[in-house]
Amino acid sequence: MGTAAVLVASGCSSSQPAGSTSASGSSGKAGKRHKVAFIPGCTCDPYYSAETAGFQAAAKSAGVDAIVQGPANFTASEQIPVLQAVVQKRPDAIVIDPTDAKALAAPIEAAIAQGIPVMTTGNNVNTDKIFTAIAASSVKGGQLGAEELMRQKPKGGEVVFVHIKPGISSIDDREAGFKKAFKGKSKYKVLSNLYAGNDSATQAAGLVSATLSAHPNLTAIFASNVITAQGAANAVKTAGKTGKIAVVGYDAGPQEVADLQAGTLTALVSQNPSQIGHLAIENAVKYLNGDKNIPKDQPLDPLVITKATLNDPKSQTALYK
Repeated sequence: MGTAAVLVASGCSSSQPAGSTSASGSSGKAGKRHKVAFIPGCTCDPYYSAETAGFQAAAKSAGVDAIVQGPANFTASEQIPVLQAVVQKRPDAIVIDPTDAKALAAPIEAAIAQGIPVMTTGNNVNTDKIFTAIAASSVKGGQLGAEELMRQKPKGGEVVFVHIKPGISSIDDREAGFKKAFKGKSKYKVLSNLYAGNDSATQAAGLVSATLSAHPNLTAIFASNVITAQGAANAVKTAGKTGKIAVVGYDAGPQEVADLQAGTLTALVSQNPSQIGHLAIENAVKYLNGDKNIPKDQPLDPLVITKATLNDPKSQTALYK
């Protein structure tokens, strides 16, 4: 999620490292230390901070040299040069969360052509040359979030999906899951998407505020990432509708957790990025050690977190810390 830029998986308050870390031990078949690089969507997002922490912890445990380097903003124009710079460091494998499915395809294939296997986490990329893709299923997350909105607002009403911009695969998939859940539910009217763009939460708040004013029957909002969740929460609070509007916020960063506790968000959908970071190292090591039977696609189930379940151990593990 990323975005001051696009917080897709993902708000902007991260101290995510852009350098590299090493760990002692050997991980290869003949005692060779593996060197695995992680390129997040950006370094401005708590989602990627949590994924990086999981990646680095798993690397240390496995005796892998970890390189972490990412763009400041969630844009292909910034991420492509980072990928090219990482390739020059000759890692044994690269893990990347692509910022654009089309734009990153050729640069990723170029890295693979140089003999560096690549896997993706989070967003998809338009190539079949990666050895695996690990991500929380955004379609399933959209569906689960929509079902939670219906649980909270069983009498129906108008609902709206707050997008960023078309073309971000994870957000598009969340929209698809959201619409699938509401299909045939006559009690609910799904309004046209709101598109916040790659801007601040202020823009998302303005769009939601205008929608609240124009649609008095609006009962539920699906905010598709950190930036839209922050905007929606602020708009609901400003309108004096805290507790009256059901608002699902995708991801589970510190601000979203605070908004959940305050009641301006009524549920979160966590992708558990720390787990994804661990699995990235696990799969990279397996592949480098000769396991070529790794599934090409490894979708994970997101987790819905409400105020009532926030302190459950499972929920606490899934927060973006």
